[in-house]
Amino acid sequence: MAIRRTPSEVKAIYRYPIKGLSPEPMQRVALQAGCAFPFDRVFALARPGAPIDPEAPQWAKKGLFLMSMLDDRLCEIATHLDPVSLRLTIAREERILLEADVGTSAGRATVETFFRGHVPGLREAPRLVRSRDRHFMDKPENLISLINLATLRSLEAQWGYEINPLRFRANLYVDGLAPWREFDWIGADLQIGGVAFRVDCRNGRCGATNVDPVTGRRDLDIPGALRRAFGHKDLGVYLRALEAGAVQVGDHVTAPDVTAFSPEAAPASEAASRRFICRGCYFIYEDAPGKTDFADAPADWKCPDCGTDKGNFRPYRAQIRAAQ
Repeated sequence: MAIRRTPSEVKAIYRYPIKGLSPEPMQRVALQAGCAFPFDRVFALARPGAPIDPEAPQWAKKGLFLMSMLDDRLCEIATHLDPVSLRLTIAREERILLEADVGTSAGRATVETFFRGHVPGLREAPRLVRSRDRHFMDKPENLISLINLATLRSLEAQWGYEINPLRFRANLYVDGLAPWREFDWIGADLQIGGVAFRVDCRNGRCGATNVDPVTGRRDLDIPGALRRAFGHKDLGVYLRALEAGAVQVGDHVTAPDVTAFSPEAAPASEAASRRFICRGCYFIYEDAPGKTDFADAPADWKCPDCGTDKGNFRPYRAQIRAAQ
């Protein structure tokens, strides 16, 4: 496939050391072939009762952890975790609420107690766990998330309101491309700075994007708005690093030379069916012949996408309109 140099560039780089907590901006990141974004979602707060071994935690679906999809109060605080000292600082409006060394059991217990009081509805303290050789990203593969800022601007123009890019909790934010261009890259190779990537798949959005990352208010319905406009909830793409190298803010993006993507409007209506939608990740379960009806699913059934309980679902009837 032909490759061309584009005027696009990296505008921002972020990592999230603790799943569901604050982003940490970076000017430069060194990546390894086949590896995840370094020090990104290496810690997580496991929900009380979640089947996660605190001594040897494995990847699990996001509904088993505290995160903004379900726990919007996490966005009310600002956190910073030093990758060397493992000193965690928690603050609100520049006032430090807690400092603790999460490399020690005493420090982790202090952090767990803090979040027991900060997040409503927890029957006991969560467990702060660390993955020694993997991560707690939404997908188990070693993927790196990317957002095309031009796509966000096109949605802002269409929907009539501003969208903070940090709602999407991506690692790389690029600009200078056509809107939706990234969807035509799936399966192709992409060069960003000193690293070649394979564009793996689209990123399906969940209810975490509905929460304002500054105020903590659940004030938008991003996945619902995407479904109404385009019939899907995808925005952004996942990448796989093909080689070792560095990416820094200002680096050029060498994109595949493909026909620009043009999103199709969703159909005006859908056939009636019994559907149930997860309030967290917006997964839709549809009753169908040969498939267990949702009402007959056992009480301990979990969402196959995010892992939250059956009680998190509600009846769904799409009200789809064409995009303007």
